[in-house]
Amino acid sequence: MAAAALCDGDVKMVIWDLDGTLWRGTLDEADADDDLADGSLAPLIRLLAQRGIVSSVCSFNDEERARAALQRLGVWELIVFPAISFDSAFSKPAAIRATLSAAGLSPANALFCDDEPRHRAAAAAALPGLLTCAPSLLPPESALRRCGSADPGCSRLQKYRLLEARRRAEAAAVSQAGAGDAAAQRFLDSCEVVVRLRPLRGASDEDLDRLVALTQRTNRLNYTRRRRGWYWELLERDTDLLAPDRAGGGRGGGLESFTWKVYVSDRFGEHGLAGLVAVRRGALRHFLFSCRLLGLHVEDA
Repeated sequence: MAAAALCDGDVKMVIWDLDGTLWRGTLDEADADDDLADGSLAPLIRLLAQRGIVSSVCSFNDEERARAALQRLGVWELIVFPAISFDSAFSKPAAIRATLSAAGLSPANALFCDDEPRHRAAAAAALPGLLTCAPSLLPPESALRRCGSADPGCSRLQKYRLLEARRRAEAAAVSQAGAGDAAAQRFLDSCEVVVRLRPLRGASDEDLDRLVALTQRTNRLNYTRRRRGWYWELLERDTDLLAPDRAGGGRGGGLESFTWKVYVSDRFGEHGLAGLVAVRRGALRHFLFSCRLLGLHVEDA
């Protein structure tokens, strides 16, 4: 069941339809804020954000009115990469594809919730792997409170907000300078990307949890794809991976075995702990980065 995947750890983003889904009926039918809030699923957006699952919107609607409605419901600031339009050329599958591309996510990491079967079917056909469900089939709130991992400060959402700001700046730069490799390189240079490497030794439990999540959930920038058993490797404190100094004196001048946490920032803000590089006995063990770093070429640094 697609909705059950919310609680299985694979879903990183829920993309919501509005009319008939996030709220009952349509904006035209809502006479007051009470009508809009009655039966609304908007509180689930905050709940999911506090479990590390971000939300977007894809809706045939007037953008200004929809934004105002989401603001009144108190969730506009919790939504990233919204796609809202009344344009006759607006296509939900195309909009969802653009949202996932901008967010650096694959269709398998997203759930599209829409009350209309034809929209769900069209999106699933256009984006193989995309999970879809009707709002009536979402897991109960009690189950959603166990989804993902605890993130009371919505830190993952804030990271996607940084990415959203970078995408807007990139689009503005392209509109001014035009597309092309030279323009893309100029924009990348303007991002002022800083990559900091820190040894894994002494990592906090929070850092270890984050790295475990990266090894399990990262796909597009995971160049080694080692997953099974990595959690126990991290907890085995006296292995070469967690005690790189023990490799000193061996071949490679102490670099035969090492593990680095990768921290990234740019002019838009701090991306935090966003990657892992590990070499053991001269062999590359892990080389992976958060999908939010797509386009920053951190892997080439």
